[in-house]
Amino acid sequence: MAEITPFAALRYDTARAGTMDTLCCPPYDIIPPDRQKALEAKNPYNTIRLERPLGEDCYRRAGALLRTWQEKGILKQDAVPAYYVYRMDFAEGKSSNEPSMTAGKSCGVYGFFARVHVEPFGAGVILPHEETLSRDKTDRFSLLSEIFCNISPIYGLYEDHSGRADQILRKAMAAPPDVCFPDGDGVTHSLWTLCDPASLAVLTQALAGRRILIADGHHRYETSLAFYEEQKQKKPDLPPDSPLGTTLMLLTEAGHPGLVVWPTHRLVCGLPGFSSGALLEALAGDFDCETGPAGADLPRRLSERPNTVGLYAGGDTVTMLTLREPGNLRRALPGKSQAYCALEVSLLHTLILEPHLGINKERLAAQTNLIYTRSLEDAYEGVRNGAYQCAFILPPTPVSMIGHVAAHGERMPQKSTYFHPKPTTGLVIHSLTL
Repeated sequence: MAEITPFAALRYDTARAGTMDTLCCPPYDIIPPDRQKALEAKNPYNTIRLERPLGEDCYRRAGALLRTWQEKGILKQDAVPAYYVYRMDFAEGKSSNEPSMTAGKSCGVYGFFARVHVEPFGAGVILPHEETLSRDKTDRFSLLSEIFCNISPIYGLYEDHSGRADQILRKAMAAPPDVCFPDGDGVTHSLWTLCDPASLAVLTQALAGRRILIADGHHRYETSLAFYEEQKQKKPDLPPDSPLGTTLMLLTEAGHPGLVVWPTHRLVCGLPGFSSGALLEALAGDFDCETGPAGADLPRRLSERPNTVGLYAGGDTVTMLTLREPGNLRRALPGKSQAYCALEVSLLHTLILEPHLGINKERLAAQTNLIYTRSLEDAYEGVRNGAYQCAFILPPTPVSMIGHVAAHGERMPQKSTYFHPKPTTGLVIHSLTL
């Protein structure tokens, strides 16, 4: 099963590089262009220059920059292998990106950074839950091939009913953190270094024989796996314990009460002759259509009604589409598990997007007629100003349901979930050569 080990991270020397709040950045796939410029201006050593390089020959330049920072002592390797205990504290609903169903509630979620040996999905050790896009994997592979480091972590979930791992993490967090800073997005990040042999052994053993569910970072994991396969072809004598066959993960207990999943809504655009009225008329044969207010609490209202998605086509109201006969979805998805057929995103893609709007898997992959957003406010505004023809609003998917789907070896459509908050990038860097 899952094989995890401590590692000696590359970390910023803040005496030379500056404070961590100016050095860290979000993961590559949630950084808009204006945010990228602001991060680059904040500190010349900001991790954004490694995590999301831009311009001509950008990947090679990122690799050269990483080596320069190591030579200058901006990044230094820790002296001994460790697990790095990490906590994110936040007030749900205080983020500028998404209104919450429990606005203002104080939350915290924690886990630890570890080196994880990559395994093919078919081995049943690392479980995916979402489909991926080839474009993003090509980008990440090109970067990894130049820098030989994991800059941002994959977010993984494990089960430990014994509570042994949690005891070690709580004990570590009782001490003052090595690093603690707010990121400007409503999240405070704290890090502790755990290197005593007894604690390392307990954590390693707690995850022995466990499976890891990928919560976030599917593209990064598939990239690490493809990279390892390439390295084995280039180096047939590569030892099985080579760090080239590992990746960086933040590991959190799957039942942690601080885990928050936001829905990712769908915005429709570029469909010739689209009419929301005609669509509703076509859907009326299989769906009950109920009009309600288009408020910030819509995802919560949807979560209280199984087999229901929202259709917003402008104005102050939204149409709640409830599948009248759930068996229709099961018949449309032969061979899929009951858990998969209970997902609202499965309902939307299978019974609405493809049959009624012609948005099939090819168009989904190309993002020709469908744009994704986690911001309900942006979804409403985009339809109101004419940028999009309509928006489909989804409820959040419970973590337990995500686990059930993954356990059946199934994957939800891409961009089905959004775990909040995202682990920051730059606190610990995992080298594949050290």
